Amino acid sequence: MVKRYYCDYCDRSFSYSAEARKKHANGHHHKKLYQLHYEHHKTAKQRLQDELSREKCRRFHLQQKCSFGESCIYSHLIDADILKLKEQAREEDEAVRKSKLPTQVKNGEEPTLETWLSKRKEHLQSPTDYRMEDTSKWEFKYSIPSSLENISYLPPSLIPPSAESLLQITFQDWG
Repeated sequence: MVKRYYCDYCDRSFSYSAEARKKHANGHHHKKLYQLHYEHHKTAKQRLQDELSREKCRRFHLQQKCSFGESCIYSHLIDADILKLKEQAREEDEAVRKSKLPTQVKNGEEPTLETWLSKRKEHLQSPTDYRMEDTSKWEFKYSIPSSLENISYLPPSLIPPSAESLLQITFQDWG
């Protein structure tokens, strides 16, 4: 009995050999089905980059029928479709950015340091309960001391960080 290779993309099988598999993988039909499969997993930003890198199909944009249809190597998107794709990409980027923000900032609440300190002080004064309170209710706010407000060029170490700037920090991996 000869071993058989089954291709999930093409839904067919053939005898297993390096030559047959290579021939199948390089075939037009397999490549097209492979591309169609992974097209569904692309983000709007990736699809937009792909479409903008292609030239426009002349026949399609002259309101003629493109004989290649979905397999055409040129772009069939009109300006309205490109704008919709740009909007989807922007919404995806915004959703990713918001997912990285702390819960308080997502809800539009600006945390304050004073509130956190007062809650911490209350917590330390109660000797019977050493458990941490619900930290989602704590608020943090950084502000410049009044003595430094008049200085026009503050060093970066004294500028209060925003939640946005904290998300843009890249940490060095040390091994």
